[in-house]
Amino acid sequence: MFDIKINELGRLLEGRLDPELIEGALDYIQYNEEPLAFEILCDHISEYDIKITQREYELISQLIEDMKLDINEAPFKYLKELVV
Repeated sequence: MFDIKINELGRLLEGRLDPELIEGALDYIQYNEEPLAFEILCDHISEYDIKITQREYELISQLIEDMKLDINEAPFKYLKELVV
């Protein structure tokens, strides 16, 4: 259900985040673990201080809302400061 948007986020991060990290996170989608895939991807963004665009942040925020996750919880709460 959320796999298209999560995969889109992964594609948007290409060239800024190690491809193996992206692939490792996105692999969880095939096992119906979309929330885990998304959380791991966001954790990598935060952990490696990957700068994100406003558009990417909006995509992340929409996924957080749609998946009924808490934007004030780690790793999501750290992403806003990475917007350039």
